[in-house]
Amino acid sequence: MSDAYYLHLTDRLRELLQDPAAFGGDRLPAERVLAERFRTTRVTLRQALAQLEGEGRIHRSNRRGWFVSPPPLDYDPTRDAGFNDYVKAQGRQPRTEVLLTDTRPHRPAAEALGLPVDQPFHHIRRRRFVDDRAVLSESLWVVPERAPQLLEGDFTGSLWGQLRGRWGLTLAHRSLRLYSETLGAQEAEELGVAAGTAGLSVRRTIFDARRRPVEYDEEHWLHNALCITVDLENTA
Repeated sequence: MSDAYYLHLTDRLRELLQDPAAFGGDRLPAERVLAERFRTTRVTLRQALAQLEGEGRIHRSNRRGWFVSPPPLDYDPTRDAGFNDYVKAQGRQPRTEVLLTDTRPHRPAAEALGLPVDQPFHHIRRRRFVDDRAVLSESLWVVPERAPQLLEGDFTGSLWGQLRGRWGLTLAHRSLRLYSETLGAQEAEELGVAAGTAGLSVRRTIFDARRRPVEYDEEHWLHNALCITVDLENTA
């Protein structure tokens, strides 16, 4: 009976989420209020909420409650476009916080770029927002020889804009890996969600026109924050 009601409740909440006025705003009422409204237990309610979270319809923010998820970003990881540019192009508001800059080795970056494991990298860690919602935690690892004095720059905008403008580098060769993940403690804290929340990992290796290694990126996205879109054209 509880399973049947959980499914019924999930369907009912799914229907209500299609009406922007159903809950009086983007924030859902407290779980206690919802449980009373639908005459169910908190356990059954949380089953339904977890189902809707998995579908990307709602999301939970630590210490703030449940929210209706905004439309996901269309994100083409193969395009040479900065975060700020493609967020603004979709009528949304981007924001970036720089969390850390340092210089140190990073074995995954070295292995991905074919460099010695003790190779130091300029490291930039950022948290990126869309409409004041933190959606992306990222670490960028740049070969210092390609960009001396890099860490003296401003990293709230496009890193590749700086690499092109200050050092004349051309983004020529990229390798991408995308896979689902659960967010670790650090990424979850930075994005304001619980550890273990579903995420999407993007790993990117970048080489210049001379096939010299330039950058290795590690991106951790909230799973419902973006829709991967890649446009392909058959020229044959």
